[in-house]
Formats: sequence, C-alpha cells, structure tokens
Amino acid sequence: MCLTAPVRVMAVDAGIATVAVGGQRRTASILPVPDVRPGDWALMTAGTLIRVLDPAVAADLADAFHTATGEAS
Repeated sequence: MCLTAPVRVMAVDAGIATVAVGGQRRTASILPVPDVRPGDWALMTAGTLIRVLDPAVAADLADAFHTATGEAS
C-alpha cells in the first residue's frame, strides 16, 4: 500500500530530491515536478513527488497526517 504524504524538500540534485518525512530523510524522483526547489512542500507517493503545495495547505496536511499516523513532525 502506498500512502501519499506531505514532505519538505531539503535538496535537489540530478532529478532526485532529498525530502524530510516522519522525522527521516528519504529520496524521491522529481520527474512530475521538475521545478521543485529546496524549501518547497510537496506530496510524495511511491517515491515520487507528484505536486508542489502551497505552504499553508502543506502545514494543514502535515498536521492532519501526523495526527492520523502518530508520527512526529
């Protein structure tokens, strides 16, 4: 099962982003969102960023996600 989660983009290099999610760092493809930049919030599913989010929307989604899953921010 794949879960779509809000993530913070920490770095981008050669088509791969390093993102922060659930207190951990992961890598994700940026193929669907090639203009993503460090500092952006995005939705990630199956190791791929699928949409860049407005920061206010991202904060609300992150709060809801963390409440639902019990993960640390």
